Amino acid sequence: MFKQAWNIVLLVVAVLMVLVGLVTFLLPIPFGIVLLLMGIAMLMMVSPPVRRWFHRLRDRHEFINRHLTKLEPHLPASLQKVLRPDNVG
Repeated sequence: MFKQAWNIVLLVVAVLMVLVGLVTFLLPIPFGIVLLLMGIAMLMMVSPPVRRWFHRLRDRHEFINRHLTKLEPHLPASLQKVLRPDNVG
């Protein structure tokens, strides 16, 4: 019960972060990009369809896959688990 409530809270916060990130994307300070990436990462943790979409994107674009492979060791363990190509969900 608590886990479902927590997932709903994370989903709402993630969607808000993505929306604010999209609105502030073109500002001179790259704050929108940070919010957008954080929101997508949170959505991937709670939403299997978003996780599948991201992994399809990663499979299709070698550029994205290469950079994420370099970035993964520097991320928290929870994000490493979600970003791994074998964890489609």
